[in-house]
Amino acid sequence: MPLAVYVKENTAAKIARAKKKDRTFSIALSAIGILAILFAAWPYLSWQIITLPKLTSKINQIPIPQREVISGTSIPTSDVQIISEPDGFSYFTTDFKPQEIRPKEFSLSIPKLKIEKAKVKVDSTNFSQNLALFPGTAIPGNIGNAFITGHSVLPQFNDPANYRAIFTKLSTLEVGDDVYVQLEDQTLHYTVLYSKIVEPKDLSVLSPISPNGKNLTLMTCVPPGSSTKRLVVITSLLSTK
Repeated sequence: MPLAVYVKENTAAKIARAKKKDRTFSIALSAIGILAILFAAWPYLSWQIITLPKLTSKINQIPIPQREVISGTSIPTSDVQIISEPDGFSYFTTDFKPQEIRPKEFSLSIPKLKIEKAKVKVDSTNFSQNLALFPGTAIPGNIGNAFITGHSVLPQFNDPANYRAIFTKLSTLEVGDDVYVQLEDQTLHYTVLYSKIVEPKDLSVLSPISPNGKNLTLMTCVPPGSSTKRLVVITSLLSTK
């Protein structure tokens, strides 16, 4: 009869292997956790360290005093309300309705951000499925300040074709960058003047920028993925075709 021989595994070696396996799993789990934290935190850190210092106002008094404005459409700030959501997000709203005949919508293009003919609803405060020109602010091409609002998200989720993320890279615009508006049969060419950070309740961003300037202001929430501050990018009309 053949003799079967059984060798009992060394208990100490078995325990050592199990400990090594547990240690490897623990290291892998920790690495995943660190990467997840960096994924979420890096946009905020890069914003504070790199982007924010670049966003400085180049004009001492913005906007100019109302008494110095020659003309231009501007909604009285007394007609503007600030709505705060339970999650802390706040936005401007108003019941003001301009009396003059105004277009219902136009399109906005920003080549640097790869935004092509994005729809802008005129006299709207809803920008979940389009951009919105705040009620009573100037129509592009006219004297005054055309004030447009759009959403932003964490940079890694940027999508210039998605209205819930369309202005995510707005802070990358620099002096001299191009912004185009297609309004009926006109193409309006704007150029970026400067950018600045404001508080969410700062209503001055709605007002005219200069006595007879034809300006367009773009606004979104910052830092990326949060709503603690607002970024406004001010542009000026360069040409009309």
